Amino acid sequence: MIFVLLTALVAILLLVGGQTLLKLGLNEIGGVSLFGGNPLNSFANLFNTPWVILGFAFYAVSAVLWLDVLSKLDFSMAYPMVSLTYIFSLLIGRFVFHEAVSWQRVTGVLLIVAGLFFVVRSGRS
Repeated sequence: MIFVLLTALVAILLLVGGQTLLKLGLNEIGGVSLFGGNPLNSFANLFNTPWVILGFAFYAVSAVLWLDVLSKLDFSMAYPMVSLTYIFSLLIGRFVFHEAVSWQRVTGVLLIVAGLFFVVRSGRS
C-alpha cells in the first residue's frame, strides 16, 4: 500500500511539474491566442518551446504512473488524492510565479486537504 501511495505522490508531483513547465513556456512566448489573431501560429509556437515540450513529457510520465495507481486503488480513494495538486500549485504560484496568495485561498486549500485526510483514512478500514 505504501508503494502505491508513493507512486501516486510521484505522479501528482509530475502533474504539477508539467503544469508549471507549461506555464513557464507560455510566459516565455507571451501566451497563446487560439481564438483570434493567428491561432495556427500560436499553436505552432507552443511546440517550439522547450518548457512546453518538457511539460507534456512530465504529463505523459505522470499518466503512465497514474494508470498503475488506478489499477491498485479504489477510484473513490485514488482520484481525491489528485487534490494534493492544490497544495503544490499554491506553493508554486506563490514562490515561483510570485502570485499573491490570500488567506481565503490558503483556507480553501486546507479544507480540501482535510477532506483528503478523511478519504485516505477511510481506506484503512
